[in-house]
Amino acid sequence: MPRNWPLTPKLSRRFLLTLLGITIATYSVVYLFSVPFIKQKVFEIERDSSRLVLDNVTELASRMYSNVEGYRKQALESHQQKLKVAVSLTEAFIQTEFQSAEAALIPASKVREKVFSVIRKFKYDENNYIWIADYQGTLLSHPDPRFYGVKSPLDDGVAKPVLEKLLKQVRKEGEGFYAYQWNRPQQKQGLDKVSFIKDYPEWGFVIGSGVYLDDLEKEVQVLKQQALPDLRNALLKIKLAKTGYLYIFDAQKNMLIHPNINIDGTRFNTLTNPLSKQPIADELISIADTGEELHYLWDKPDDPGNYIYEKRSLVRYLPGFDWYICSSVYLDELSSSSELLSNRLLTLATVTLLISWILGLFFVGRITRPLEHLSMTAEKVQQGDLSARSNLVGDDEVGKLAHSFDSMVMRLENNIDTLDSQVKRRTEEMLEAHANAQRMKAVGQLAGGLAHDFNNLLSIILGNLSLLKDRNPSNEELNNFLDPAIKASQRGTNITHRLLAFARKQPLRPTTVQVNQLLTDTCVLLRGSLPSSITLETVFSDEALAVNVDAALMESALINLALNARDAMPKGGVLSLESSLCEFTQPQHDYDETVPAGRYVCLLVTDTGSGFNEESLQKAFEPFFTTKTELDNSGLGLSMVYGFVKQSNGYIHINSKTGEGAAINVLLPAVDYEANDTSPNKAPASSQWLKNQLALLVEDDADVRRVVREQLMSFGLNIIEASSAQEAEQLIKNIPHLDLLVSDVRLQGVSAGPLLAELFAAQGKSRIILLMSGYTHSVQIDGKQGVLTFPLLRKPFDKEALYDALLQAHHALIREEVHDQ
Repeated sequence: MPRNWPLTPKLSRRFLLTLLGITIATYSVVYLFSVPFIKQKVFEIERDSSRLVLDNVTELASRMYSNVEGYRKQALESHQQKLKVAVSLTEAFIQTEFQSAEAALIPASKVREKVFSVIRKFKYDENNYIWIADYQGTLLSHPDPRFYGVKSPLDDGVAKPVLEKLLKQVRKEGEGFYAYQWNRPQQKQGLDKVSFIKDYPEWGFVIGSGVYLDDLEKEVQVLKQQALPDLRNALLKIKLAKTGYLYIFDAQKNMLIHPNINIDGTRFNTLTNPLSKQPIADELISIADTGEELHYLWDKPDDPGNYIYEKRSLVRYLPGFDWYICSSVYLDELSSSSELLSNRLLTLATVTLLISWILGLFFVGRITRPLEHLSMTAEKVQQGDLSARSNLVGDDEVGKLAHSFDSMVMRLENNIDTLDSQVKRRTEEMLEAHANAQRMKAVGQLAGGLAHDFNNLLSIILGNLSLLKDRNPSNEELNNFLDPAIKASQRGTNITHRLLAFARKQPLRPTTVQVNQLLTDTCVLLRGSLPSSITLETVFSDEALAVNVDAALMESALINLALNARDAMPKGGVLSLESSLCEFTQPQHDYDETVPAGRYVCLLVTDTGSGFNEESLQKAFEPFFTTKTELDNSGLGLSMVYGFVKQSNGYIHINSKTGEGAAINVLLPAVDYEANDTSPNKAPASSQWLKNQLALLVEDDADVRRVVREQLMSFGLNIIEASSAQEAEQLIKNIPHLDLLVSDVRLQGVSAGPLLAELFAAQGKSRIILLMSGYTHSVQIDGKQGVLTFPLLRKPFDKEALYDALLQAHHALIREEVHDQ
């Protein structure tokens, strides 16, 4: 075959241009629809990350505030303990002085004057002191000369009501902590103060000591200022996007923390937003905790003073510290990641396009050029050159197709060379006999022989073409060559079928089905498929129940439910089928959909098996979902049941718990019964019934045998092959567990297929037998068991016809077993 440039043949150019167009279109659509979405999502992720960082920093500052408040509380408690200690020490001092004076016979008035004088000078913690007052409100001891020995000590009226209120509470309670306002010594302004006061009725006065809260607040402010450096170090290490940052200012617009040393520590109330011309501090405060972002123009560290770069800020307010915590990020930095991702996608698309083009060139060299050569050879044959050969060699579908084509042309050439002489010789014989019957018989034999040869050839061609198309369903260019070839083979098939009077089947249609009769027939089939450990029980309604459905599909659905129940009871149990008439006056909500009011036929299939767990119950009707571990289980059983129910305007419900069996309830709209033929077609729902069965294939033509083997294996069968009647006979005798026999009628010129079928049938029951032939309709032989009739499949056939023939053979076997029972 000449080696041309890959783009020279028209098919190659079309294929590569189509591949290029599809690739470009696909990535254009992906780019146009995906990249904007991805860019938007990446932008949002970057923006949300800055929000998250801001929220975390705000949470950190809130915890700092909580620590400060905790310290304030602890400091107050510590000062309160000191106050109690100070009053206790004063009490001990006074009691000691009174005892000493009593022993020395010193008058009590002099002792009191001495004690009060000493206590008036006593101070601790720099600013705290002890004071003493009698029950009339006179301060007997106080460090402020204005108050010492004075009743109602202040002219402004502040102290008098304070003392009266305190004396009443202390006289009533004995002692305690009390909050009020009082002046510092030598000052006139009243300040918040907390004092511990205790009553001493034996002496006729109270003793108190207090702490000014502003002293405590100064300690808290010191702690607060100590926390700022730690927060500053944490904030300066945070980067939003590439150069974004966080900063903090207070309600007086003092910048507490900012990475720019020119702004940090300053009062920035004069800075304005170039976009709005308004103070930027006011705008930041206005959007605090609103979730809105402030858009403004600012400069960059590498371009100072040029306020043209768009930024976004988000603000959180911390009431405890009266702080505003802000994030600041450049808008172009938020978009940089999405732009980088978009560029990488575009680069990936370009690389993929180049790889697709290279693979396309490789495909052209391996597939399309051989097909082009095969097409040119076919054109030569069409023009009458029967010596033309493709001479293509290969173990793929194209090589097999070329080999079959060359074989067909060679046989056709040989048949044409001998056809004239054979017709002449046989015609002379018929003329000599002067019998029209003999002449017709010779023509029939000639036609049968020719049909047999052509059917074998067409079987090879049609089988290989179908296999090639099945294995390349999405290859449109390849299918453009395969479809005409398949159609041509099918036209040849039609010619032979007309010679042999081929009959076609009619498709199934929905009919009015008598439910109880169909259930009875189904139970007959099921009893042969259920093990002896499973008991089949039936409870049918006495009413004449009818539904308008496809009878075959309904039976298939029931069989699927029964087989599922069987698999759920590996150790045996009870399988029950029930039918009843349900009339609902109100909508029902227990099924897969709400069931409107009306009349329904209820079909209930129950078992005592393992049941459904929660997950299985939720996914029971999903395609390909299965809890079984067998390799031949597709997980389509309940899906097909569900599809049948919904197509029949019905409803379904599963009631089950793990280990407690299952009850599947099917509702179908009831109709009035009309007597007609509702015998269901016993077709299984799929080829699963053939899975892993052992079949013997007998065919003397190696090419035909190879095609039929591939078709049988596609049904899940395990295949043993024989090329002669003698070889097949030995296999039948020596392998006791064969399930199927598929054999040609004529083997090496002898009608040996029926004899093999008789031998196979004699080995035992439940064996499926299918014979193949290119020129006969049926096969009957007189054997040891009487007249036997075997199903026959006419050549040529495709995979679907082979499967239908196996179904017919299967049904024939079931009917025979039912009849024997």
